[in-house]
Amino acid sequence: MEFVASIFENVFRPLKDFFAKTYGYVASSEYYMEALEDEMNELKSKRDDVRRMVDAAERQGLEATSQVKWWLESIDKLEEQVALIKADYEARDRLQVDQAAGIRVTYRLSKKADETMEEARNLKERTFAKVADELVQVRFEEMPTVPVVGMGPILEQLKACLVDNEAGIIGIFGMAGVGKTALLNKFNNEYLVGAEGINVAIYIEVTRNYDLGKIQKIIGDRLGLSWEKKGPKERAVVLYKVLSKMNFVIILDDLWEPINLRMLGIPVPKQQSKSKIFLSTRIEDVCDRMDVRRKIKFDCLPWEHAWELFQEKVGDALAHPNPEIRRQAESVATKCGGLPLALITVGRALASKRTTKEWKHAITVLKIAPWQLLGMENDLLVPLKHSYDSLPNDKLRLCLLYCSLFPEDFSIFKEWIIGYCIGEGFIDDLYTEMDEIYNKGHDLLGDLKTASLLESEDEEHIKMHPMVRAMALWIASDSGTKETKWLVRAGIGLKEALGAEKWNDAERISFMRNNIFELYEQPRCPSLKTLMLQSNPALQKICDGFFQHMPTLRVLDLSHTSISELPSGLGALGQLQYLDLYNTNIKVLPSELGELINLRFLLLSHMPLETIPNGVMCRLTLLQVLYMDLSYGDWKVGTSGNGVDFQELESLRRLKAFDATMQTPAALQQLAQSPRLAGSTRNLLIKTAAGLKTLELPSSDLWKNMTKLKRIWVVTCGDLEEVVINGPVVRPENDLNAFSNTIIPGYNTVPDEEQSVLPDLESIILQGLQKAKIMYKGGCLQQLSSLYIWYCHGLEHLITCVNDECEEPLVIIEAFPKLKELYLHGLPRFKSFSTGRYLLCFPSLVSLKVIECPKLKTLELSAKDLMEIHGTNEWWNSLEWEDDTEVKERFMPLFRPLR
Repeated sequence: MEFVASIFENVFRPLKDFFAKTYGYVASSEYYMEALEDEMNELKSKRDDVRRMVDAAERQGLEATSQVKWWLESIDKLEEQVALIKADYEARDRLQVDQAAGIRVTYRLSKKADETMEEARNLKERTFAKVADELVQVRFEEMPTVPVVGMGPILEQLKACLVDNEAGIIGIFGMAGVGKTALLNKFNNEYLVGAEGINVAIYIEVTRNYDLGKIQKIIGDRLGLSWEKKGPKERAVVLYKVLSKMNFVIILDDLWEPINLRMLGIPVPKQQSKSKIFLSTRIEDVCDRMDVRRKIKFDCLPWEHAWELFQEKVGDALAHPNPEIRRQAESVATKCGGLPLALITVGRALASKRTTKEWKHAITVLKIAPWQLLGMENDLLVPLKHSYDSLPNDKLRLCLLYCSLFPEDFSIFKEWIIGYCIGEGFIDDLYTEMDEIYNKGHDLLGDLKTASLLESEDEEHIKMHPMVRAMALWIASDSGTKETKWLVRAGIGLKEALGAEKWNDAERISFMRNNIFELYEQPRCPSLKTLMLQSNPALQKICDGFFQHMPTLRVLDLSHTSISELPSGLGALGQLQYLDLYNTNIKVLPSELGELINLRFLLLSHMPLETIPNGVMCRLTLLQVLYMDLSYGDWKVGTSGNGVDFQELESLRRLKAFDATMQTPAALQQLAQSPRLAGSTRNLLIKTAAGLKTLELPSSDLWKNMTKLKRIWVVTCGDLEEVVINGPVVRPENDLNAFSNTIIPGYNTVPDEEQSVLPDLESIILQGLQKAKIMYKGGCLQQLSSLYIWYCHGLEHLITCVNDECEEPLVIIEAFPKLKELYLHGLPRFKSFSTGRYLLCFPSLVSLKVIECPKLKTLELSAKDLMEIHGTNEWWNSLEWEDDTEVKERFMPLFRPLR
């Protein structure tokens, strides 16, 4: 019996259960589907509870344990399986009768539902001692570094920023190749790794086309976070929560545009916070747009460090060089402009050079075609070109390329570049005023400076780094494949221009600042747009027909040459828009000039121009800028004057900027009565002007239309007896407490129209006026910043007061409230700044220069901001202080002897 029972238990019962379950899968399939759904609903409820706990933990800076992550992922996979089973089951029910699923399909679906339900039940029964742990962070990570030179001072600045509670975001900006990445890597390794008080330091190279998600992942990985299923916004929330509880340092290297810290999830450090964000960029504007609290400019290396780095890269070739090779090597290193990447690249390229001739050739290559030097293109010019490519428009790119036409390391007057760019069409004339057009040009140059592609010399001048210039010329020559496309040989000592055959393919040519003495060939330049020949002082002759084959020429600069006449064929330049003849020896303009009907800029200043053919000026109807100061001035007005009829000037209806020379009172009066011409006048030279006896400033009908006048120059007017200051009275801003017995005159109310007379007048020059005195009737010249008085032999006082009704012992006059520079030269009778009990007050005066004024024995003036007094030792030692030790002690340290 036991044997039979054993057989029944081990064989027949399992068979019975198998057939019963198989029958149940077929007969009760609906039951299995409903049971599975119930089990999954319970499991999902538990999953949601666990997820809420995980989310809460993550907000506290914790991270889900590996078991919990696996459990949640398993449920997600199981949910997908259940969805597939339900879909198959619903599809089975929708079949027609004749297509009804067989027993096998029903069995399979029910069995899969049963097995899945068991898996769900097992997951539901899992319990966890904890759902989250502390993050496993990589606090610090050393970065690869290279030996650096001369970075000590800027590293100290960065170190100081770490403890500066006011500096939350620190920006380092500088041109490409200056070493910003090397600096930050060294800073990370030496000052951040292992630093006390910092929980985590993270270095991120952002680059131009950065990916927000990748940056978040770098930060998340360092913090020990993982978030495969989270989107950028969810990641940002988690990062923000975690970082807000830390003292962090984040380095964002190589930014090309502002990055949204909020979208990344990086908290902006608050005041008194130990957290810091360091960023580096080539573009200064990026710092400003990211609210950088401390901005640090990373300059190129000074000479000592530059030479050290260059020697290191050249190696044995400079270990024991002969003196000539050393001189050549120093010249080469100088051309690198202190840029570390250039010093490294050029130094490596010349490491194998052993002879003087090889080094001289290297200098020639760097002058003319630097891209030909080994490694220059890929290692230096291409990285620099990224800055050029990132400029927002072609106007900026062309403006930058135009700067490369000037010699290496040349201080470029901004208005030269702007004028050329207007002439070429880079800067449009949508604005109605010339000042507005020039302001647009200044804005473009400012953008290039912000992009670290130009350097600022001062407010009026810019410079181009030698390697940026090399990059620009490389780009202009189609990456070096068309070397004569931009034919630039500026400032290299040429005595003859390149042969005419070299000009054929040129679009821009610059032979400026050389020693060329003659242009004797007739080049054919069908594509030439700009020709710069200025500052060749020996250039006296240009052959006839020289301009005959330059149909597209737009800009021609012949200034600062010795040419005495323009060649025939000038009229062929039908597209010319900019012609500069400044400081040439030309006395007669050719009639062909009138054929240049597209001319917009004509610069004729500082030249002995005597004759302009009738009918030439009036044909230049598009002319916008006409500069003629210290030049032609014999304008015919009625019966006065013998030259060009003044009406030709008045016909220039588009004129916006005019520098004029007037030689008769009639011409001066006609200019004043012409609203268009007077309103365009910037600089006015009054020369000779026989019969002109009085000149009143600024309250005179003569000046009411000259609202843009910046300079008045009065020279050799032998009949002029008085220059009268009679204008609005403005309350002085200076502190006169040093004079206890001073009385300030009363202040009258000034009508708005009177205040607007000569609002921009900045400079007055009085030269060679034998009889003139400066008479003061009241008021002031409000904007005057410089006053030059030369060889006015009859002048005894700077001002002579006309109204002397005040009975007070000392009256202070403030005739020049914004004067910064006063220059007195060749005044043999000059003995005081004012007359009687009047004391001249100069609240803004910075520089006083006195030359050949032997009778000036006292410095009776009030000038609290005076910084320097220039004069000879002989004159200074002759001054009489009248026991006024306070004034003497005040002025003594300011004296600068003339040599």
